[in-house]
Amino acid sequence: PTRAEQVTWSPDAAYHQGQMILRDGAFWVAQADHAPQPEFSEQLWSKYTRHDYAVFNPVHTWIEFLNRLLGVLLGIPVLLATAASFAHIRRHPWWVVTMFAVLFTLGFEAWLGKVVVDGNLVPHHITYHMLGAYVLLALLTVLFRNVHSLAEQNLWRAEPPATPAQLRPMLWGFVVLAALLLGQTVLGTSVREGVDDLVHQWGFDAPRAGWVAQLEPGVLVHRSASLILLALAYWLYRRSAGLAGLRARAGLVLMIFMAEAVVGALMYYLEIPKGLQPIHLMLSAGAWMLLVDAVAKSGLILRAIRGSRGSA
Repeated sequence: PTRAEQVTWSPDAAYHQGQMILRDGAFWVAQADHAPQPEFSEQLWSKYTRHDYAVFNPVHTWIEFLNRLLGVLLGIPVLLATAASFAHIRRHPWWVVTMFAVLFTLGFEAWLGKVVVDGNLVPHHITYHMLGAYVLLALLTVLFRNVHSLAEQNLWRAEPPATPAQLRPMLWGFVVLAALLLGQTVLGTSVREGVDDLVHQWGFDAPRAGWVAQLEPGVLVHRSASLILLALAYWLYRRSAGLAGLRARAGLVLMIFMAEAVVGALMYYLEIPKGLQPIHLMLSAGAWMLLVDAVAKSGLILRAIRGSRGSA
């Protein structure tokens, strides 16, 4: 439904089993098909009890519609890529395995997204949903890097000669930074769930003064941990001098972390303005994808160096 009259009970309307209406501050579900009735009868309806959020907002409806539409559109290329991977099953069986893992994760994300919506942001489910999205991004990024490395050494430009002594610290640095970012994301989504609880308690349009204080100590830990990520990202950027593509990735990650810190500070000091949380999460997802790509690239370069030495 996209209009209020579509969820408002009317004596002139017929209803189908499972159809929902909003009445007396609660959602009701039709128990069976029934013809127009002169008066509302609770015998024909039952209260919706999965959650107590009883507000109809057409904007939320359209956002959820676009979210599910994008999920379907994402599923089509994943299905096609899974089918295409079978052409390489003999030489690259892990491509097939990875695509099936992507397909499974995408299906899990679709199911979990429905659970989150049906339960009106069930506690911890947003965290699981975000972690599932990170797994999906990681699988697709690693597969892309592996496939792409067969055609070119680097997406942007060829890497100069490097030694394992140069690459190993970079590889482990990227691994540690990716792990820390994952933990930071879990902390961030737990803070987000706290915001959702306050929204549920006071309303989406309520003044947000004093909300940050109610999110402590989680928000303070999240804020302090960002300094560790910034320091390690800066170290990786300095350490990657002369490594072309790896340095570019380290630099991009550093810039994203700096942008995240600015957005996080704005949320902290301006009492969580609407719209900044999605930007914060999208920046985090971009940094995660770059870090996974850097880990995969570093590993592939090291493997190529070992292979060339073995053949020599």
